[in-house]
Amino acid sequence: MVPASVTKQLVTSLMVFSALSLGGCVSDLKVPELPEMPSLPNLSLTRETPAPLLVAPLREARLAIPASGRITVQQNDTLYGLAARYRVTPQSIITGNGLTFPFLLDAGQDLGLTPPRTHTVKPGESIYSLSQRYAVSQYQIAELNELSEPYELTNGQVLALPETQDFTILEGVSLQNVPQDTQVSTPLKTTTASAPKKPTKRIVAPALNGAGFTWPLSGEIITEFGPAAKGVHNDGVNIAAAAGSPVTVSAPGTVAYIGRELKTFGTLVLVKHEGGLITAYAHLDGLSVTEGQVLGAGSLIGQVGMTGSVTSPQLHFEIRKSRTPVNPRDLIS
Repeated sequence: MVPASVTKQLVTSLMVFSALSLGGCVSDLKVPELPEMPSLPNLSLTRETPAPLLVAPLREARLAIPASGRITVQQNDTLYGLAARYRVTPQSIITGNGLTFPFLLDAGQDLGLTPPRTHTVKPGESIYSLSQRYAVSQYQIAELNELSEPYELTNGQVLALPETQDFTILEGVSLQNVPQDTQVSTPLKTTTASAPKKPTKRIVAPALNGAGFTWPLSGEIITEFGPAAKGVHNDGVNIAAAAGSPVTVSAPGTVAYIGRELKTFGTLVLVKHEGGLITAYAHLDGLSVTEGQVLGAGSLIGQVGMTGSVTSPQLHFEIRKSRTPVNPRDLIS
Protein backbone atom coordinates (compact mmCIF):
# COMPACT_ATOMS: atom_id res chain seq x y z
CA MET A 1 0.00 0.00 0.00
CA VAL A 2 1.42 3.44 -1.03
CA PRO A 3 1.27 6.01 1.83
CA ALA A 4 -0.76 9.16 1.20
CA SER A 5 2.33 11.40 1.62
CA VAL A 6 4.22 9.56 -1.13
CA THR A 7 1.24 9.85 -3.44
CA LYS A 8 1.05 13.61 -2.85
CA GLN A 9 4.77 14.05 -3.59
CA LEU A 10 4.47 12.01 -6.78
CA VAL A 11 1.58 14.12 -8.10
CA THR A 12 3.43 17.36 -7.30
CA SER A 13 6.57 16.16 -9.13
CA LEU A 14 4.55 15.27 -12.22
CA MET A 15 3.00 18.76 -12.29
CA VAL A 16 6.44 20.43 -12.05
CA PHE A 17 7.81 18.18 -14.78
CA SER A 18 4.88 19.06 -17.04
CA ALA A 19 5.44 22.79 -16.50
CA LEU A 20 9.15 22.50 -17.38
CA SER A 21 8.38 20.49 -20.48
CA LEU A 22 6.06 23.23 -21.71
CA GLY A 23 8.76 25.87 -21.21
CA GLY A 24 6.97 27.69 -18.43
CA CYS A 25 8.86 29.60 -15.74
CA VAL A 26 9.45 27.50 -12.74
CA SER A 27 9.71 30.52 -10.51
CA ASP A 28 6.19 31.59 -11.47
CA LEU A 29 4.80 28.08 -11.07
CA LYS A 30 2.31 27.84 -8.30
CA VAL A 31 1.69 24.31 -7.20
CA PRO A 32 -1.87 23.98 -5.92
CA GLU A 33 -2.39 22.50 -2.51
CA LEU A 34 -3.75 19.00 -2.85
CA PRO A 35 -6.42 17.89 -0.38
CA GLU A 36 -5.21 15.54 2.30
CA MET A 37 -6.03 12.00 1.25
CA PRO A 38 -7.83 9.92 3.83
CA SER A 39 -5.70 7.40 5.61
CA LEU A 40 -6.62 3.79 4.93
CA PRO A 41 -6.58 1.17 7.67
CA ASN A 42 -3.50 -0.94 7.93
CA LEU A 43 -4.64 -4.49 7.38
CA SER A 44 -1.20 -6.03 7.13
CA LEU A 45 0.19 -8.53 9.60
CA THR A 46 2.73 -5.98 10.82
CA ARG A 47 0.23 -3.68 12.53
CA GLU A 48 0.95 -3.04 16.19
CA THR A 49 -2.64 -2.53 17.38
CA PRO A 50 -5.66 -4.79 16.84
CA ALA A 51 -8.01 -4.01 13.99
CA PRO A 52 -11.30 -2.41 15.10
CA LEU A 53 -14.07 -4.89 15.92
CA LEU A 54 -17.39 -4.38 14.20
CA VAL A 55 -20.30 -5.88 16.15
CA ALA A 56 -23.04 -7.31 13.98
CA PRO A 57 -26.64 -6.55 15.00
CA LEU A 58 -28.46 -9.20 17.00
CA ARG A 59 -30.48 -11.74 15.04
CA GLU A 60 -34.20 -12.08 15.44
CA ALA A 61 -35.24 -14.19 18.41
CA ARG A 62 -36.50 -17.48 17.05
CA LEU A 63 -40.17 -18.35 17.64
CA ALA A 64 -42.27 -21.37 16.75
CA ILE A 65 -45.15 -20.93 14.35
CA PRO A 66 -48.44 -21.21 16.30
CA ALA A 67 -50.51 -24.32 15.71
CA SER A 68 -53.17 -22.13 14.08
CA GLY A 69 -50.61 -20.97 11.53
CA ARG A 70 -51.69 -17.35 12.10
CA ILE A 71 -49.72 -14.45 13.60
CA THR A 72 -50.49 -10.78 14.27
CA VAL A 73 -48.07 -8.17 12.97
CA GLN A 74 -46.56 -6.05 15.75
CA GLN A 75 -45.30 -2.48 15.61
CA ASN A 76 -42.11 -2.13 13.49
CA ASP A 77 -42.38 -5.70 12.13
CA THR A 78 -41.05 -6.20 8.61
CA LEU A 79 -41.39 -8.93 6.04
CA TYR A 80 -37.78 -10.02 6.39
CA GLY A 81 -37.85 -9.69 10.16
CA LEU A 82 -40.84 -12.04 10.42
CA ALA A 83 -39.23 -14.49 8.01
CA ALA A 84 -36.11 -14.62 10.18
CA ARG A 85 -38.14 -14.85 13.41
CA TYR A 86 -40.24 -17.81 12.28
CA ARG A 87 -37.62 -19.43 10.00
CA VAL A 88 -39.68 -19.23 6.83
CA THR A 89 -38.89 -17.66 3.48
CA PRO A 90 -40.08 -14.12 2.66
CA GLN A 91 -41.51 -15.51 -0.59
CA SER A 92 -43.76 -17.94 1.32
CA ILE A 93 -45.20 -15.05 3.35
CA ILE A 94 -45.76 -12.98 0.20
CA THR A 95 -47.39 -15.82 -1.72
CA GLY A 96 -49.46 -17.16 1.16
CA ASN A 97 -50.90 -13.76 2.03
CA GLY A 98 -51.15 -12.12 -1.41
CA LEU A 99 -48.81 -9.27 -0.49
CA THR A 100 -47.78 -6.75 -3.15
CA PHE A 101 -44.75 -4.54 -3.58
CA PRO A 102 -43.33 -2.83 -1.51
CA PHE A 103 -44.56 -5.49 0.97
CA LEU A 104 -45.18 -3.06 3.84
CA LEU A 105 -46.92 -4.46 6.92
CA ASP A 106 -49.34 -2.78 9.30
CA ALA A 107 -49.51 -3.33 13.05
CA GLY A 108 -52.45 -5.62 13.82
CA GLN A 109 -52.41 -7.21 10.36
CA ASP A 110 -53.18 -10.95 10.34
CA LEU A 111 -50.78 -13.20 8.43
CA GLY A 112 -50.73 -16.89 7.71
CA LEU A 113 -47.44 -18.80 7.94
CA THR A 114 -46.63 -22.24 6.55
CA PRO A 115 -44.28 -24.33 8.72
CA PRO A 116 -41.14 -25.44 6.85
CA ARG A 117 -41.76 -29.08 7.84
CA THR A 118 -45.22 -30.63 7.75
CA HIS A 119 -46.77 -34.07 7.50
CA THR A 120 -50.23 -35.04 6.24
CA VAL A 121 -51.68 -37.83 8.37
CA LYS A 122 -52.50 -41.10 6.61
CA PRO A 123 -54.56 -44.06 7.88
CA GLY A 124 -52.69 -46.14 10.43
CA GLU A 125 -50.45 -43.33 11.70
CA SER A 126 -50.05 -42.05 15.25
CA ILE A 127 -47.82 -39.50 16.94
CA TYR A 128 -45.68 -42.45 18.05
CA SER A 129 -45.14 -43.72 14.50
CA LEU A 130 -44.45 -40.17 13.29
CA SER A 131 -41.93 -39.63 16.07
CA GLN A 132 -40.15 -42.76 14.92
CA ARG A 133 -40.20 -41.75 11.27
CA TYR A 134 -38.96 -38.19 11.74
CA ALA A 135 -36.73 -38.72 14.82
CA VAL A 136 -38.60 -36.24 16.98
CA SER A 137 -40.27 -36.46 20.37
CA GLN A 138 -43.93 -37.41 20.62
CA TYR A 139 -44.34 -34.61 23.16
CA GLN A 140 -42.83 -32.09 20.73
CA ILE A 141 -45.38 -33.05 18.05
CA ALA A 142 -48.24 -32.77 20.54
CA GLU A 143 -47.06 -29.43 21.92
CA LEU A 144 -46.31 -27.87 18.55
CA ASN A 145 -49.75 -28.77 17.19
CA GLU A 146 -51.65 -28.14 20.44
CA LEU A 147 -52.94 -31.70 20.55
CA SER A 148 -54.79 -32.84 23.65
CA GLU A 149 -55.11 -36.27 25.21
CA PRO A 150 -55.37 -38.94 23.94
CA TYR A 151 -53.63 -37.35 20.93
CA GLU A 152 -55.77 -39.01 18.27
CA LEU A 153 -55.08 -38.05 14.66
CA THR A 154 -57.48 -37.62 11.76
CA ASN A 155 -56.87 -38.79 8.22
CA GLY A 156 -55.72 -35.79 6.14
CA GLN A 157 -54.76 -33.71 9.17
CA VAL A 158 -51.69 -31.52 8.52
CA LEU A 159 -49.17 -31.51 11.36
CA ALA A 160 -46.22 -29.21 11.85
CA LEU A 161 -43.00 -31.08 12.61
CA PRO A 162 -40.24 -29.90 14.96
CA GLU A 163 -37.17 -28.62 13.17
CA THR A 164 -34.73 -30.18 15.62
CA GLN A 165 -34.31 -33.89 16.24
CA ASP A 166 -34.73 -35.51 19.62
CA PHE A 167 -33.50 -38.93 20.73
CA THR A 168 -36.90 -40.50 21.30
CA ILE A 169 -35.90 -43.15 18.76
CA LEU A 170 -32.51 -43.41 20.47
CA GLU A 171 -30.32 -43.74 17.40
CA GLY A 172 -31.33 -40.31 16.10
CA VAL A 173 -32.34 -41.58 12.65
CA SER A 174 -35.67 -41.94 10.94
CA LEU A 175 -37.10 -45.41 10.49
CA GLN A 176 -37.95 -46.96 7.17
CA ASN A 177 -40.40 -49.50 8.57
CA VAL A 178 -42.64 -47.77 11.08
CA PRO A 179 -44.80 -49.96 13.35
CA GLN A 180 -48.44 -49.31 12.58
CA ASP A 181 -49.56 -49.74 16.15
CA THR A 182 -52.41 -47.23 16.37
CA GLN A 183 -55.14 -46.59 13.85
CA VAL A 184 -56.15 -43.07 12.88
CA SER A 185 -59.24 -42.01 14.79
CA THR A 186 -62.66 -42.30 13.16
CA PRO A 187 -65.89 -40.51 14.08
CA LEU A 188 -67.07 -43.57 15.99
CA LYS A 189 -64.71 -45.03 18.56
CA THR A 190 -64.83 -48.73 19.28
CA THR A 191 -63.13 -50.74 21.96
CA THR A 192 -62.26 -54.42 22.04
CA ALA A 193 -62.00 -56.60 25.08
CA SER A 194 -58.58 -57.96 25.86
CA ALA A 195 -57.68 -61.13 27.68
CA PRO A 196 -56.45 -60.66 31.25
CA LYS A 197 -52.69 -60.38 31.39
CA LYS A 198 -50.49 -62.60 33.44
CA PRO A 199 -49.32 -60.77 36.55
CA THR A 200 -45.74 -59.53 36.25
CA LYS A 201 -43.35 -58.68 39.02
CA ARG A 202 -42.79 -54.98 39.57
CA ILE A 203 -39.69 -55.24 41.75
CA VAL A 204 -36.62 -56.11 39.66
CA ALA A 205 -32.92 -56.52 40.40
CA PRO A 206 -29.74 -57.50 38.55
CA ALA A 207 -29.19 -61.26 38.29
CA LEU A 208 -26.11 -62.68 39.94
CA ASN A 209 -23.86 -64.61 37.52
CA GLY A 210 -26.70 -64.76 35.02
CA ALA A 211 -26.25 -65.25 31.28
CA GLY A 212 -27.67 -62.87 28.68
CA PHE A 213 -29.37 -59.62 29.69
CA THR A 214 -30.17 -58.64 33.26
CA TRP A 215 -31.89 -55.71 34.95
CA PRO A 216 -29.52 -52.74 35.28
CA LEU A 217 -30.54 -51.86 38.86
CA SER A 218 -32.76 -52.78 41.77
CA GLY A 219 -36.05 -50.94 41.92
CA GLU A 220 -39.75 -50.86 41.08
CA ILE A 221 -41.05 -50.67 37.53
CA ILE A 222 -43.41 -47.69 37.53
CA THR A 223 -44.07 -47.51 33.76
CA GLU A 224 -44.32 -50.64 31.64
CA PHE A 225 -43.38 -51.10 27.98
CA GLY A 226 -46.06 -50.16 25.45
CA PRO A 227 -48.95 -47.66 25.47
CA ALA A 228 -48.44 -45.28 28.37
CA ALA A 229 -50.25 -42.37 29.94
CA LYS A 230 -51.38 -39.38 27.85
CA GLY A 231 -51.74 -41.51 24.72
CA VAL A 232 -48.04 -42.01 24.03
CA HIS A 233 -45.94 -45.15 23.67
CA ASN A 234 -43.18 -46.11 26.08
CA ASP A 235 -40.34 -47.82 24.21
CA GLY A 236 -38.89 -49.29 27.40
CA VAL A 237 -39.58 -49.45 31.12
CA ASN A 238 -39.09 -46.84 33.84
CA ILE A 239 -37.62 -48.13 37.08
CA ALA A 240 -37.90 -46.03 40.24
CA ALA A 241 -34.94 -46.05 42.62
CA ALA A 242 -33.26 -43.75 45.08
CA ALA A 243 -31.20 -40.93 43.58
CA GLY A 244 -27.58 -41.99 43.26
CA SER A 245 -28.36 -45.72 43.05
CA PRO A 246 -25.82 -47.56 40.86
CA VAL A 247 -26.81 -48.41 37.28
CA THR A 248 -24.93 -51.31 35.69
CA VAL A 249 -24.78 -52.48 32.09
CA SER A 250 -27.44 -55.04 31.22
CA ALA A 251 -25.01 -57.17 29.17
CA PRO A 252 -21.40 -56.90 27.95
CA GLY A 253 -20.99 -54.34 25.20
CA THR A 254 -19.43 -51.08 24.00
CA VAL A 255 -20.55 -47.56 24.86
CA ALA A 256 -21.77 -46.16 21.53
CA TYR A 257 -23.15 -42.78 22.57
CA ILE A 258 -23.40 -40.42 25.54
CA GLY A 259 -25.90 -37.56 25.36
CA ARG A 260 -26.34 -34.79 27.90
CA GLU A 261 -29.13 -32.27 28.50
CA LEU A 262 -31.48 -34.00 26.06
CA LYS A 263 -34.98 -32.56 26.32
CA THR A 264 -36.69 -35.89 27.00
CA PHE A 265 -33.99 -38.21 28.33
CA GLY A 266 -31.60 -35.83 30.11
CA THR A 267 -28.33 -37.75 30.38
CA LEU A 268 -28.48 -40.81 28.11
CA VAL A 269 -26.07 -43.69 27.47
CA LEU A 270 -26.38 -46.16 24.57
CA VAL A 271 -24.51 -49.47 24.66
CA LYS A 272 -24.12 -51.76 21.63
CA HIS A 273 -24.18 -55.52 22.10
CA GLU A 274 -23.70 -58.55 19.90
CA GLY A 275 -26.52 -59.52 17.57
CA GLY A 276 -27.52 -55.95 16.68
CA LEU A 277 -28.95 -55.20 20.12
CA ILE A 278 -28.71 -51.81 21.81
CA THR A 279 -29.56 -50.90 25.40
CA ALA A 280 -30.37 -47.38 26.57
CA TYR A 281 -30.07 -45.87 30.04
CA ALA A 282 -31.70 -42.45 30.51
CA HIS A 283 -32.28 -39.81 33.23
CA LEU A 284 -28.85 -40.56 34.67
CA ASP A 285 -27.07 -38.22 37.05
CA GLY A 286 -23.40 -39.16 37.38
CA LEU A 287 -21.55 -41.08 34.66
CA SER A 288 -18.78 -43.65 35.02
CA VAL A 289 -18.18 -44.44 31.33
CA THR A 290 -16.87 -42.80 28.18
CA GLU A 291 -17.78 -43.29 24.51
CA GLY A 292 -16.00 -46.29 22.99
CA GLN A 293 -15.39 -47.93 26.36
CA VAL A 294 -15.79 -51.72 26.42
CA LEU A 295 -17.95 -52.89 29.31
CA GLY A 296 -17.96 -56.29 30.93
CA ALA A 297 -20.91 -57.90 32.67
CA GLY A 298 -22.02 -55.80 35.63
CA SER A 299 -19.86 -52.77 34.76
CA LEU A 300 -21.01 -49.52 36.35
CA ILE A 301 -22.54 -47.00 33.93
CA GLY A 302 -23.61 -44.22 36.30
CA GLN A 303 -26.12 -43.28 38.95
CA VAL A 304 -29.88 -42.84 38.99
CA GLY A 305 -30.98 -39.24 38.55
CA MET A 306 -33.97 -37.18 37.45
CA THR A 307 -32.57 -35.41 34.39
CA GLY A 308 -34.71 -34.74 31.35
CA SER A 309 -38.51 -34.74 31.50
CA VAL A 310 -39.02 -36.71 34.75
CA THR A 311 -39.83 -35.29 38.17
CA SER A 312 -38.66 -38.14 40.39
CA PRO A 313 -35.48 -40.27 40.47
CA GLN A 314 -35.77 -43.14 38.00
CA LEU A 315 -34.07 -44.97 35.14
CA HIS A 316 -35.60 -45.24 31.68
CA PHE A 317 -34.28 -48.54 30.29
CA GLU A 318 -34.69 -49.76 26.71
CA ILE A 319 -33.59 -52.68 24.57
CA ARG A 320 -33.66 -52.36 20.78
CA LYS A 321 -33.19 -54.89 18.03
CA SER A 322 -32.34 -53.36 14.63
CA ARG A 323 -33.85 -50.02 15.75
CA THR A 324 -37.08 -51.68 16.89
CA PRO A 325 -37.92 -51.42 20.62
CA VAL A 326 -38.20 -54.73 22.44
CA ASN A 327 -40.00 -55.30 25.73
CA PRO A 328 -37.21 -55.92 28.25
CA ARG A 329 -39.40 -58.49 29.95
CA ASP A 330 -39.15 -60.65 26.81
CA LEU A 331 -35.39 -60.95 27.27
CA ILE A 332 -35.01 -60.70 31.05
CA SER A 333 -36.73 -63.11 33.36
